[in-house]
Amino acid sequence: MSIRVSRFKFYRPALVLSVLFSIGFVFPQAPPKRLLEVEVDGKYGFIDSSGNLVIPPDFDSVWGFSEGLASVWKGGQAGYIDESGRFVVPPQFQFASGFSEGLAAVELGDKWGYIDRSGTLVIQPRYRDAQAFSEGLAAIHTDNGLWAFVDKQGTEIIPPKFTMVWSFSEDVAAVYHENRCGFIDPKGKVVIPFRFNECGGMKDGIGIVRIGKRWGFINASGDFLIMPRFERAQLFFDGLAAVKQHGRWGFIDRGGQFVIPPQFEDRRNEPTLTNFSEGLAGVTQGGKFGYIDKTGAFVIAPQFHKGGPFQNGIAQVCNTTCGYIDFRGAAIWPTDKTQLNR
Repeated sequence: MSIRVSRFKFYRPALVLSVLFSIGFVFPQAPPKRLLEVEVDGKYGFIDSSGNLVIPPDFDSVWGFSEGLASVWKGGQAGYIDESGRFVVPPQFQFASGFSEGLAAVELGDKWGYIDRSGTLVIQPRYRDAQAFSEGLAAIHTDNGLWAFVDKQGTEIIPPKFTMVWSFSEDVAAVYHENRCGFIDPKGKVVIPFRFNECGGMKDGIGIVRIGKRWGFINASGDFLIMPRFERAQLFFDGLAAVKQHGRWGFIDRGGQFVIPPQFEDRRNEPTLTNFSEGLAGVTQGGKFGYIDKTGAFVIAPQFHKGGPFQNGIAQVCNTTCGYIDFRGAAIWPTDKTQLNR
């Protein structure tokens, strides 16, 4: 029997972007339980953080666990299971997103709405698209082609007038109007005017924005902390931000000074790096992906095709197939198909 981890997962493309980069965690003495998706002979199940298969591979496809439930596909429809593998919401949806703030966006009859953990529709399917709740509000794509925000009762709090939006974070959301982006508060008031070509959200009071072809960093009032001079930029994580200069990635501090000089490669169609999480960041060098510490030294040598951020001491990495490693680089689930007959 051939067993392999599921393909490297990138979440459903959306115009609404929650901050999904590698949020930093302090590595605990005993990591919390985490179930990881794997593929076994064309079906999907879950292993635990030790690599033990704990939920049998009975599903056509799976989504990761969030708030104790995972969306899974069986017979062409999606439902939700708990951590024992038991269905708590039977398969009935075209698509089922992860839970956030107690609700999950689901697609039914080509329209999107929201369910609670019992599977009850609390906001009826009536949107072109619907994104996760964040800070009590969710962005929804209306029939007029614009984005709006609703509360958990489905009441429209901010009317549809934006061509693209980010989810709320720290009481602001980046939104686009007439080919410019700015930031609004939870009542829809513009708090940072529409003067940027592109916005990348706000974290810890610092946002990233693009003017022309260069990215810089602003504070919560919209004033520049670091003037636009980078080809690309990410938000700050663990005190450092990834930025691209002269075609290479490095990391700067909050003063805009390079702590790790730009030296890491960029690949257009593949994930190239992760932000710092649990003290490590994934980077690409010599065509291979590995992990560095905050001095820029490799602690897990470049040896993978691509990888994801560490969460609770585990990262997903890929070569011929995808597997998982711990923070020492030891395999929890191997990435070489020749090692996967178990």
